[in-house]
Amino acid sequence: MIEPGKIIGGLLCAATIGLSATAMAQPDLSGYWMISFGPIPPQREATPEEQAMIDELPEGTILLADSGLREFPEGDFGGMEITEAARQKAAEYDPAVQVELSSTCQPPSIIYSMQGPFPIEIYQGRDLIVIQMEYFDVVRVIHLNQDSHPENVPASVSGHSIGHWEGDTLVVDTVAIKESTFLNNGLDHTEDMHLVEHFRLSDDGEKLYIMQEYEDPAVFAGRSARIIPLDKGGEGDVVWPYDCDPSYGAAIESRD
Repeated sequence: MIEPGKIIGGLLCAATIGLSATAMAQPDLSGYWMISFGPIPPQREATPEEQAMIDELPEGTILLADSGLREFPEGDFGGMEITEAARQKAAEYDPAVQVELSSTCQPPSIIYSMQGPFPIEIYQGRDLIVIQMEYFDVVRVIHLNQDSHPENVPASVSGHSIGHWEGDTLVVDTVAIKESTFLNNGLDHTEDMHLVEHFRLSDDGEKLYIMQEYEDPAVFAGRSARIIPLDKGGEGDVVWPYDCDPSYGAAIESRD
């Protein structure tokens, strides 16, 4: 299993007085970020930052290539070895449920939404890093002042996240993620999904690379991972309220 992260010293406080020299050494991930559209590894040659993260993956990890606008078609699971129960459930999936009145405004978990085509804004502090997502107005809180997950934490779309710095890389361990879509083609993950993320800035600070690693034995064997490249926004860019309207799905159904 992927071991939960441990908190180390030298956490950056972006908006707090009294920063130490050690804290200042950590990169600042704050700001507006938009996913980079276009091919991702292994569809194209990896950047040095991406390759460094790929090289750190455990042997046998399946690298998924579906970040951004690209999604796997029905029956394509990116090379993962799927359990029979998960395969059968995926085969019974009806995409029309996504526009039903009861489900239109139900947000997916961060397993899917972090790699979707919507911007995020990161607020980096001493004890917390907050990620505000435009998609369904989901907010993630990464605890830098905790070294373990609380017992019996309720499952949610964002889960419970603890983070620490390994050099210039933020490592985030997340559990208690509510069951939701994994590939948006019928393959769901369970609440036993274990997510580990590595956040790394490019040298010029204009790109943010996120490597997500997944384990969910009830759904697939071993490990899988995604690279999520994001571009830094400009001055004045903001994350707008998603403000989901449940009647949107009903309007689509009536039009069809």
